[in-house]
Amino acid sequence: MIKNFYNTKRILVTGGTGLIGIQLVKMLSKFNASIKVASLEVNHSLPKKIKFIKCDLRKIDNCIKITKNIDFVFHLAGIKGSPQMALEKPYEFMSSMLMFNTNIIEACRINKVKKLMYTSSIGVYQPSKILIEEDVWRTFPSKNDWYAGWAKRIGEINIEALKKSHKIDTYIVRPANVFGPYDNFNKDNAMVIPSLINKFLNSNKNIEVFGDGSNIRYFIYSKDVAKAMLLIMYKNYQKPINIGSGKKVSIKNLVNLINKIINNKNKIKWIKNKNTGDKIRLMNISKLKKLGFRSNFALEDALRETIYWYKINKNKNLHKYNAFEEKI
Repeated sequence: MIKNFYNTKRILVTGGTGLIGIQLVKMLSKFNASIKVASLEVNHSLPKKIKFIKCDLRKIDNCIKITKNIDFVFHLAGIKGSPQMALEKPYEFMSSMLMFNTNIIEACRINKVKKLMYTSSIGVYQPSKILIEEDVWRTFPSKNDWYAGWAKRIGEINIEALKKSHKIDTYIVRPANVFGPYDNFNKDNAMVIPSLINKFLNSNKNIEVFGDGSNIRYFIYSKDVAKAMLLIMYKNYQKPINIGSGKKVSIKNLVNLINKIINNKNKIKWIKNKNTGDKIRLMNISKLKKLGFRSNFALEDALRETIYWYKINKNKNLHKYNAFEEKI
């Protein structure tokens, strides 16, 4: 059983105060695991028995300290932002990711961690009708994700090199567009769902949305991603694997759904001269399904939960956004 697999294990979650990390930590805490969380920001919603370490992963000494006497590492720390932000500030994306990915991998080698999961991204893919795991190295990342995509790819190949040289169990997960509580809801540099929620709740009745609404995406709730990550390590699937919902959604339908949930009275103005990323991003998730994964959340239900959380918590400063926290 999955509960017995994680029972009493000493586990480190980097970026454990963010969007996926906090959901993963909450699930692990129910398995009686001994959990440490490393992040630059405290999240007061962490279970009380969790050991929190304020830590800059760009410093190798910090990474060596936090991985000592650890069995499993879930490495979720990264940089997250909108496609526009990624193009305007590529160095902020790439340099920090390269540093803390390399540091965590090296620290796991030094301290002989048994299992290491690396959180990659849908951004490693070249645009295609369907994104298949094995196709990544046959192409280059999309120009819309050029710098962040290469940073994630370098992390992936470094993880594979670690496994070959030092026989550590390694796992590479590539989540689709993730959303949920504890996300970055800054409307100027957030991903599409939290940015839209912010706009609809905090703007007047005329809402500006980038693009023409025709872009197609898979969206997946953060709780489902955390559940999938636990399953993948438990099943010992040690090849790169996509994590997605398997349900395609146009941005236009997404906007209309959020509008409906909130009040259905806002007027939408489409701003067509802004970068909105690749036109279509759909993942093949057949490998994940074969492991037994099934999503627990319909899109509308997950959006309602996320909107409710944001309404309750937006002024509490529970989770201050920081560029070097857990971002996928």
